[in-house]
Amino acid sequence: MLERLEIRNYVLIKNLVLDFSTGFAVITGETGSGKSIILGALSLILGEKARQDIVRQGEKEAQINALFSYSEGSAVDCYLKGKGLEGEDGGLFIQRVIRQNGRSIMSINGLSVNRSELEELGSLLVDVSSQHAHQSLLKKDVQLSLIDKASHAARFLDDYRIAYNAHKEAVKEKARLEEENEKILHELDYIRFCLDEMEKADVRPGEDEQLAEELGRMSQAENLTQSLEETIALLRGGMEEGALSILTRAENAISKAARADTTLEQYASRIEAAGIDLDDLASSLREYLSSFTFSEAELEEKSSRLALLQRLKKKYGGSLEALCERRDSYRERVDSAENFDDLIKDAHKKIETTKARLADLGSRLSKERRKSAQELEKTITSNLHELGLVDAVFHIEISQTEPSYNGMDDVVFTLAANKGEKAGSVSQVASGGELSRIMLAVKSALSGVDEVNTLLFDEIDAGLGGHAANAVAVQLEKLSRTHQVIAITHLAQIAAKAGTHFCVSKKEDAGRTISTIEEIEGEERIKEIARLLSGEVSDIAIEHARSLLEV
Repeated sequence: MLERLEIRNYVLIKNLVLDFSTGFAVITGETGSGKSIILGALSLILGEKARQDIVRQGEKEAQINALFSYSEGSAVDCYLKGKGLEGEDGGLFIQRVIRQNGRSIMSINGLSVNRSELEELGSLLVDVSSQHAHQSLLKKDVQLSLIDKASHAARFLDDYRIAYNAHKEAVKEKARLEEENEKILHELDYIRFCLDEMEKADVRPGEDEQLAEELGRMSQAENLTQSLEETIALLRGGMEEGALSILTRAENAISKAARADTTLEQYASRIEAAGIDLDDLASSLREYLSSFTFSEAELEEKSSRLALLQRLKKKYGGSLEALCERRDSYRERVDSAENFDDLIKDAHKKIETTKARLADLGSRLSKERRKSAQELEKTITSNLHELGLVDAVFHIEISQTEPSYNGMDDVVFTLAANKGEKAGSVSQVASGGELSRIMLAVKSALSGVDEVNTLLFDEIDAGLGGHAANAVAVQLEKLSRTHQVIAITHLAQIAAKAGTHFCVSKKEDAGRTISTIEEIEGEERIKEIARLLSGEVSDIAIEHARSLLEV
């Protein structure tokens, strides 16, 4: 319930505070006095987009505050708890500040939020019915949502939408597989050619570096052989005495000395060990030299192999590692192409499965909607009778259609406003005044299941007068017993039924025009209702106004 609304520096409003304390409040005033400004300010609190020209001229920012109350366990309570935005003692404080550049700062219970969050919460707080809302009643998706709201179809709709999304994903996946399969088939011959070339090459990472090193050694074979033979000759001797012969003579000499001084035996052992190491080294070098033989054919083979690897590297990624990755990727693509028929068959089966579930849930949803529609159309027809359309017959036609996100139903609201007339679509046969009453009849019919506690009617009386105006006033007063009702109106009959009456007016302050709104009672209220009755405050109008208030 809206408890309090504060508006500062908004369009023509400088500073305004409204306290709503009763179930039924009306706002009246001359045309152009600023009634729509009040609605605009409240709409901003409910998450509507803001324009920068709404800031009062000469001010830096506009500010709108609203205080709501809500009950524990309500949709509002669940939303706030889910978002971590709970207030204290069941209070809900919303603030919106609009800067000159159009940017907004929004908060709920002192915590910053974005506009989409404010809009979500706003849809749970206030239901606004305006001339625009009357037109939205003509839209099929709105009509369908009204049926769902009146029924127990919500749980079926949630399950149906899950199934609908699953079916769409299955269809999308099959299309993706078919597209990919088509692409692979188109490229498959080339991929197989490349894969065959790479697999025949039997490439191993690092092979090119190893070959380059081997070929480097082969290219230096003559120098390498000469150097090794010279090294071996120096160790073992050839035409001249080698290092091993010299070590042998040195060992014999030190051994003689050791016989005279036993402390020299250690040196003799070390010379002996050095000789053994040099002999082993010479043998190893001789063995390496004997194995270091190759033919011209081997050199050509290795050169050809390295040239092949270089060509493949250039063609398939710049390195043998990249080439191997490309080879593995092509293998997977060839394997997947061979398995695509099975994948597409599985995808088709999934489509059929999800389609069957969708049809089943859609059928359950339709059954629930048709059942609900029968009860709803009776209630709306009865409400229309109370609203002065005594011969009206309201009917909800539901027919099957292709599956969509909202179900498999097409809905049309029809009306026969007068006896003997043929029923037609509301969009074709209902006048502006009849649309207003249909909207009110629908709101009243849904009052028992509608969790939105505050209902705002903006000039729902458009095109009405006489008995119809009285009927609308009675219905609004009746609706206010279960909901908070705020009505912006030009009709005295509606104003007279309200528990609280606000009057909007313009006045000049310091050379500037401002809109003000005040709660009026007693004689002031009688005069305003008199003005609504006749356009002027005459004695007859005042008496008529008194009689309306006394009823």
